[in-house]
Amino acid sequence: MRDRIIDNIPEATGDSDALSPVRRERFLVYLMGPYRTFDVDALLPDDADTETDAPSFATWNESSGEYAEDDVLRLLQETRDCLRDRGFNAFLAIDVGIPLEEMDAATQSIAFARASNATIFIAPQVGDNLGVGIEIGSVLEELLSTDGMAGPAAAATPPEQSKRMMVVTEPSVRSAMLGSVSTRWDTSIRTFTDASDCCRLCAQFCTHIQNAELYGSLDRLD
Repeated sequence: MRDRIIDNIPEATGDSDALSPVRRERFLVYLMGPYRTFDVDALLPDDADTETDAPSFATWNESSGEYAEDDVLRLLQETRDCLRDRGFNAFLAIDVGIPLEEMDAATQSIAFARASNATIFIAPQVGDNLGVGIEIGSVLEELLSTDGMAGPAAAATPPEQSKRMMVVTEPSVRSAMLGSVSTRWDTSIRTFTDASDCCRLCAQFCTHIQNAELYGSLDRLD
């Protein structure tokens, strides 16, 4: 998957636009956010009411959040471009251009996060944050599910992969899943105020991960 991402990003593949090359081609930074509808049915409990518990990001009530869907996509694209200007090979799922008929969006998120040097969840205030928590939780559970995570949060021992993940949110975002990220998975959470602040926090995190790979606290990825 790493090679497929690296090969696809500079190409106009499917609905994705070609992105210009960057200095650190093999330092992949996957940016996640609620910017497109994805199938959450498989991620909900069996007794969940999909009419109320499975929000569609394409039908937000804009009056109850700071952003509409296009605004969220624009924020992620600005953050991606800002990181790419700094040499990191940042990308969104839509930049890779894998058809949903081949791989559903939730599975793509897990595969992209597994293949990346750093994964950043960007969670702005939107009309309904339930889907944000579902997607973040599904990726973390899939990637970080180890024997050390089998017990309660207080006794959990997160794997090294958790150090490669960060969540950045606006101060007004409230989600039970986001609240458990730091406790259960020991994953970094930061708060941003605007697009430039979001980019600054993400760039600092990417530099931290890069240094950890160079100087030995994290394994280098191929």
